[in-house]
Amino acid sequence: MSNKHGSKWIRPAKRLAIYSRDGFACAYCGSEESLSLDHLQPRELGGSHAAENLVTSCVSCNSARKDLPMRDWFQVLRDGGGDTSQLRKKIRTLTARAINLDEGKRLLAARRAQ
Repeated sequence: MSNKHGSKWIRPAKRLAIYSRDGFACAYCGSEESLSLDHLQPRELGGSHAAENLVTSCVSCNSARKDLPMRDWFQVLRDGGGDTSQLRKKIRTLTARAINLDEGKRLLAARRAQ
């Protein structure tokens, strides 16, 4: 299931609310550049567009992960010397927080006003 719709699969206010929830940084590496969203449970494996299944990801990490299940992705990171124990906890903490759609709408309005 490729994403043939680019960024149009999610409403802009929801995207910004998730970025805000995640501190406008990649959940995997902490980068604040070239942000996108990553499905924790890939769409190809039945994952949804629900906020609890999405984290902020830089394009580099998102591209590297592809559609790997989290277990396989974490193994790739461990093989590269990464410590996934803290990452797993961070992702659980991020996705346990509800998104604030009002904040997303406020951010969207501010961007459009620029």
